[in-house]
Amino acid sequence: MELHELTDKAIDYMLPELESLVEADDRRLTPWEKSFIPSISEQWTRKRFLTEDQKKTLGKIWDKI
Repeated sequence: MELHELTDKAIDYMLPELESLVEADDRRLTPWEKSFIPSISEQWTRKRFLTEDQKKTLGKIWDKI
């Protein structure tokens, strides 16, 4: 997923989906990704802001699954 595609609306859709995979201990996610997703989800909830690097990483995880 390209950076320009990671709109607020897209992130609002992606994070709950990815969090459910973390909760289900989905084997497609690495241990690092399983800790990254809740961390950025919490940041998104508090500030509605992610850095470009966080967005790129989120997009890579999304594309992988």
